[in-house]
Amino acid sequence: MVYDVIIAGGSFAGLAVATQFRGWRVLILDRKPIGTGQTSACGTILPVLEHWHAEASVLQVHHSLFLHTTDRDIEFKSPYPWCTFDYARLCHTLLGQTGAEVCQAAVTGLTGRIVHTTAGDFEGRCLVDASGWRAALASALQPGFAHQGVMSFGLETICPYQAEGLHFWYTPAIVRHGVTWLFPRGQTSSIGIGSYRGATKLRKPLADFLREFSLETDGLDGTYFPSRLRPPTASHVFVVGDAAGHCLGLTGEGIRPALYFGEACGRTVERVLDGVLTLAQGLKEYADFVHAHAPFYRLMSGAQWLLTRLPPGWITPLTLAIGWDKLRQAVMNVYWHSIRPVTPNA
Repeated sequence: MVYDVIIAGGSFAGLAVATQFRGWRVLILDRKPIGTGQTSACGTILPVLEHWHAEASVLQVHHSLFLHTTDRDIEFKSPYPWCTFDYARLCHTLLGQTGAEVCQAAVTGLTGRIVHTTAGDFEGRCLVDASGWRAALASALQPGFAHQGVMSFGLETICPYQAEGLHFWYTPAIVRHGVTWLFPRGQTSSIGIGSYRGATKLRKPLADFLREFSLETDGLDGTYFPSRLRPPTASHVFVVGDAAGHCLGLTGEGIRPALYFGEACGRTVERVLDGVLTLAQGLKEYADFVHAHAPFYRLMSGAQWLLTRLPPGWITPLTLAIGWDKLRQAVMNVYWHSIRPVTPNA
């Protein structure tokens, strides 16, 4: 049996790709059941979930962002609402918008159009790698694909803690070259710590940070996430989400880009299946779409690079300057409109 599309990875990017197909035979491969294995803080801009008709997954809506530096607590009123959401519910909502088959299996290799997995071999006309930073399909074709550039690393836990707004701490006393966050989600909060330079020994700094709130870790989830674009294709494979480095530098936001580029990738792949484009043309169309966003990604990666090299005493004045009303509006509008869903999800 030959599938029309095989998607490696069943989280946000892979599911967004799968929603774009009608009447085609689609297979999603993932090592874990859909909706499990959460490694995200699960926060995004509310209109993103509205675009996907996934409002039922929202846990809490936020209208402000807070940055805590060594000497100031600064509030940024957002021109658009943010939200935290339930990972499993969003995944299952997206899965319900597909007609895809799901197979729980790990990718072990790739030969031509045949994907080798722990559950056997599967052949597909079009292949999509949405397998996260490891980029299982792309790495099978191009060893070293997943290790291009320095990646960030994050460690997170969920604790019983209520608050308002999305909070970020940039204080070298907690973690050098990184950030700490607290995302309220109703009765609980996602609290985590991230290193922009990929340091993984974050358990103690996170525990020390939690003690400031009289909290303790109750299970930890950690993962790497890219902070700059990777190639959007590898030979005959479309690459999307963290596999393609779609996570934004500086903010570490990966959900919105995964859904955005996943939707675009799926639209292009369907045009290939319909015969409107050859596979080569489809790969180029998708690559061109991603590359059109490269200046924004360079801006975000550059801001991350600069932040890790500025003297700590400069952070507060810089943040206060960005907090000036007109500049704040401009910055946040660019941040939203650069990766904004614009087509209805039928």
